[in-house]
Amino acid sequence: MSDICVIGGTRFFGKLLVHKLLADGHRVTLVNRGQTPDPFGDAVRRLRADVNVPGELTAAVAGERFDAVIHQMCYTPNAAVEVCEAFGERAGKIVMTSTIEVYNKDTFRWRFPAPPFGARAREEELDPADYDFDTTLPWDAPGYLDTHYGEGKRQAEAALTRCAKVPVLLARVAHVLAAEGDFTGRLRFHLDRVRAGQPVVAHTAPGRTSLVRAEEAAGFLAWAALADATGAVNVASPDTADVYDVCAAVESATGLTAEVIEKDDPSGDPGLSPFSCPSDFGMASDRAAALGHPFTPISQWLPTVARDALAGPAGLPHSKEQ
Repeated sequence: MSDICVIGGTRFFGKLLVHKLLADGHRVTLVNRGQTPDPFGDAVRRLRADVNVPGELTAAVAGERFDAVIHQMCYTPNAAVEVCEAFGERAGKIVMTSTIEVYNKDTFRWRFPAPPFGARAREEELDPADYDFDTTLPWDAPGYLDTHYGEGKRQAEAALTRCAKVPVLLARVAHVLAAEGDFTGRLRFHLDRVRAGQPVVAHTAPGRTSLVRAEEAAGFLAWAALADATGAVNVASPDTADVYDVCAAVESATGLTAEVIEKDDPSGDPGLSPFSCPSDFGMASDRAAALGHPFTPISQWLPTVARDALAGPAGLPHSKEQ
């Protein structure tokens, strides 16, 4: 039994993560703002802190010791620096939930050109130890973080890698899909449009991207907390998918035919699929498999998730607390 701290843990696959840790017999402490009810009752400890307010995390965890910290809400280098200072050496390991968006070539800061990524980016193509971070940027300004999401995550990775006094694992998570609790609404978008007889819009010859099932993303984070692995790891199914694959799963679930309309410039179109990429944008998951934690191919789980989503409630309202 280990003591695990989860920063976030009240939304989407963050809840699945906590359920997994508890099922595995670990003691779990949640750190979050306390604004979102959670289903864990007396099974977890709770500490209150808004990690976007300087000093709150440090005050909340003063004197605490954990075998691992899983940070679900590390969006900026400022948050990364604070988690390093807040825990110091009083954590056996820090796991940061990062994102596929760190590989988005269109969002790199101008003074650090994007590497020439292949269609399936590999971890070594983006080394956070070589990336700049700047805590003086207006990360807390309204709208700034939303328009610099990938950059914020890259700089958070860089700050955590260089400032942490304990081992670090960066979980670069693909687009996460789930039947329930998916605040992104991406799968629900397709279900709703097909059921309404509305077309799904895509880029001309849309690219393929990486997906991962919510339960498997949560399982990886739980595993990573106590595994020996460190550094960046892509968390994604070994295959990729495009708009047509998602629509095929929706067709299987609904028994209806999905109409896909390709456009050279679909920007601003309300029917544009959230999974439509102008070109291939995916990740290779070989390293996770080599570490002994492979993921299930999309083709084996996407139709089931679509059917379960159709039968269940709509996704939750958006929240960054996970």
